[in-house]
Amino acid sequence: MIVSNEFLILLAGLLLSLFTFSLILGDNWLFRFGASVLSGLLSGYVCILLIDKIFITKMIEPFTDFSSNWTEKIVIILVILSGVFLFLKFYFRKNTGGNLILAILLCIATALTISGIASGTIFGLFQGIISRFQLAENHTGVRYWVETGIILIGTITSLLYTQHYWFDRKDQTMTDQKTSLHVFSSIGEIFIGIALGSIFAGCFVASAMILVQYLSRMISTSQFLLQWIK
Repeated sequence: MIVSNEFLILLAGLLLSLFTFSLILGDNWLFRFGASVLSGLLSGYVCILLIDKIFITKMIEPFTDFSSNWTEKIVIILVILSGVFLFLKFYFRKNTGGNLILAILLCIATALTISGIASGTIFGLFQGIISRFQLAENHTGVRYWVETGIILIGTITSLLYTQHYWFDRKDQTMTDQKTSLHVFSSIGEIFIGIALGSIFAGCFVASAMILVQYLSRMISTSQFLLQWIK
């Protein structure tokens, strides 16, 4: 009987899957073995992708291509030097240039985070609310206006819920403001709870569907292996 590569791959995948699902019975050496193998394979695959798609393509090929401009080569050299300085900082405790590069990276990451939050969340949220009121001119039904009002109330009260903690850090002279905002922040807490609950339910349903699909694939794979052995 000749063992093919397809058979070995299916058998290895089935065994690793069974080792991973053995965590249901508690922590055991089979699960640790499967997790170690999967972690090693993932690390090796990521290293291959980094070497093939980034280091060779983005850092080595531009120096071998004489038609590329010098600006790209200078940027590559600066990136390589930055990586070397960061490596010396974290592994050899050398602060030569590492603090400056780390500060630049943190500033860039902060700016990108703020820009992403502003453009992707805040502006999109208000544009969505405004667009619903613009579309409401063509809708005379009560249901549409009720849905729009609920969305508007949920947005405002959720924002006030986050501000409630800011007022808690102030002096006791702002008791009246805290009391007036407490009702709205409580409503915002309800909206936030509903939103997080729906997100959790969606993630749970998606995970359950993936699990069912993977179990059905395991069953079909085991049936194929049994037929191949027979």
